[in-house]
Amino acid sequence: MKTRKNLVVTYIKNVLVIAIIAVGLYWGIKALNKGYNNEEYETVKTNMLLIQGKTEVIAQKVEIEEEGAEYIGTKIQDKQDDAKIQNLVNNNVINLKSEDNNYYCIDNSNLEELGLSEINIDDYYIVDYKQNDVIYVDGIQDEAGNTVYKLSDME
Repeated sequence: MKTRKNLVVTYIKNVLVIAIIAVGLYWGIKALNKGYNNEEYETVKTNMLLIQGKTEVIAQKVEIEEEGAEYIGTKIQDKQDDAKIQNLVNNNVINLKSEDNNYYCIDNSNLEELGLSEINIDDYYIVDYKQNDVIYVDGIQDEAGNTVYKLSDME
């Protein structure tokens, strides 16, 4: 009888130890994942700040009509049918009909032209030369869990 009782007690102890380990692993993985998301967010934000700095200079040169100065990128009207752009329009991130904006799409070749070859992207960013803002077409979640697209919304 004592042997059976000892087996039950041992079994309960083992279950408790396994449960404690599982809870510890859960919280550890959750903490690591949060750290990774913060790092990715900061990387995207830093890249957008670099792009903003370079495109602001270009916008100023175009505005003062410096010889040979022109916007870098592809006019957004040329990519208007792109699904990511339609998503941004539907979510009121960009307004293609507004005259207060001047949107251009910036891809990897444009980044090289800007002297930012260290930034490598899968798709493209959108630059608003009039508002001096940069838009990340994929969006990224901030600490509150909201999807953010514009650099101006990250600051």
